[in-house]
Amino acid sequence: MSVTGETDLREAPAPDPGFAIRFLDAGNALRGIRALKPVMLELLALRRGMHVLELGCGAGDDVRAFGRRVGSAGRVLGIDEAPSMVEEAARRSHGRNLPVEFQVGDALALDLPDATFDRVRIERLLMHVDGEPATVLRESARVLRDGGRIVVFDFDWDALVIEGADRELTRRIVRSYADAIRNGSVGRALPRLLNEAGFTSVSTVPHGVAIPYDFFGWLVSSHLDEALAAGLFTPEELIAWWDELDRAHAAGGFFAALLGFVAAGTKAPAAG
Repeated sequence: MSVTGETDLREAPAPDPGFAIRFLDAGNALRGIRALKPVMLELLALRRGMHVLELGCGAGDDVRAFGRRVGSAGRVLGIDEAPSMVEEAARRSHGRNLPVEFQVGDALALDLPDATFDRVRIERLLMHVDGEPATVLRESARVLRDGGRIVVFDFDWDALVIEGADRELTRRIVRSYADAIRNGSVGRALPRLLNEAGFTSVSTVPHGVAIPYDFFGWLVSSHLDEALAAGLFTPEELIAWWDELDRAHAAGGFFAALLGFVAAGTKAPAAG
């Protein structure tokens, strides 16, 4: 039983093979994530015949969208470390006659030749990689052709805002959540990381995503149970916090949002 004492979305779900897919689908359905897609697509500037790499492709929704853009003369490769995601992406793509492929792979060490792709896109992956985000960006630069473009989006979990409960306790919870994510502040670092990876003409724009109450509960439940077990909070604190949020939600006073950043850059031709 979670600290809320209830069995709604705040109850940490039991592990099952489809949970990550359902969670990803629910996240992709958020209005702010849907609004993110055209922003990244415009920066990608896809054309017919291009070869595109999507790292952390999930169930392949964006890969299929890019496949329609590049056409039969192009190619879109989606890579994900989770076999279940790659299987689901292939299943959803079957019979659509699109120039798309999916592979299980490691974004930290791509099993791909140099200078293979015209575009690389990475969305909500770097915060989770079991290693340095800089390594993923260097690998992306390696497989890009000269003049190729990279477009990256990720969150900064220190910039999670929550209205509806005790402010000081909420700040402690946000800090603990950000610290628990492997690369929780990578969003703010994207411009620096792209520059350090050798990209030029780097640009960055902020993008916020509002989080509905049900999804918010789904998002934070497992972390709060882990934080409770680690002694970061008392059961009384978390029960009171959820009770405040419940009342705020019922009265229309709950709001949560998370700030992320879209960064783009170009691979410059090698000197000499």
